[in-house]
Amino acid sequence: MANRLDLRKYVLHPGRYALWGMIGAVAYSIAVVIFLSDPDYEKTWILYVGNLLFLFAILGFLYEFNRRRDENAGTLTMLAAGHIATVVGIIFACFLSFILLSTMVPGYLAGNPQKNVTGEPANTTFDNTSGVGWVVFATAVIGNMAAGSAISIILPFALKADQTREKVPRRKQAEL
Repeated sequence: MANRLDLRKYVLHPGRYALWGMIGAVAYSIAVVIFLSDPDYEKTWILYVGNLLFLFAILGFLYEFNRRRDENAGTLTMLAAGHIATVVGIIFACFLSFILLSTMVPGYLAGNPQKNVTGEPANTTFDNTSGVGWVVFATAVIGNMAAGSAISIILPFALKADQTREKVPRRKQAEL
């Protein structure tokens, strides 16, 4: 019985992943609202600013995650946690993007949108939504995954207080 698993140490906090994922999704959705107010191909950079805001939300999550673990969370643990928060944020971002497209683009669900992306190159392929849905969902999935993964890979190694070992008690850390 001495080797009994203490579940309190290993309990995941899904509320934290959902909270920071939702913060990232709302930050990305701000850019979607601005883009959908006047969907022009030259203004697609606004969606990439939304990816940057999503990156900052995942960065905030990783800082909080590390702080909750005495500023010495394991690098692989933070790597996995950052990717979980990224995937949760992408799911929320796609859901919010669909709601915004449905409400801000008349006729979006019918396949005959009243707002189209204008000024696009000649080789752009269109779907039933004239490119509006593709641009928004592509940046919601691909852009946010790239941003969240990049910061989830880079930051755990920078936040690690003791680079020599994975687990060092805080008292021992002060002595080093």
